[in-house]
Amino acid sequence: MVIEIKINYDLCIGCKECVKACSYGVLEWLDDMPIVVDPSQCAMCLDCEKNCPTNAIIHREK
Repeated sequence: MVIEIKINYDLCIGCKECVKACSYGVLEWLDDMPIVVDPSQCAMCLDCEKNCPTNAIIHREK
């Protein structure tokens, strides 16, 4: 299973909640925005998505 994680930067407010919520090292903070650094480590726990107050993160299987 391949996971795709998309961040809608138009909705992102830079709160870092998604990065704080990710226990798997999938997301990191770079230049005032979250980035997906290692989607292969995603466990589909959806914690980053659940903790995003603006619903800027979406997961899907490819």
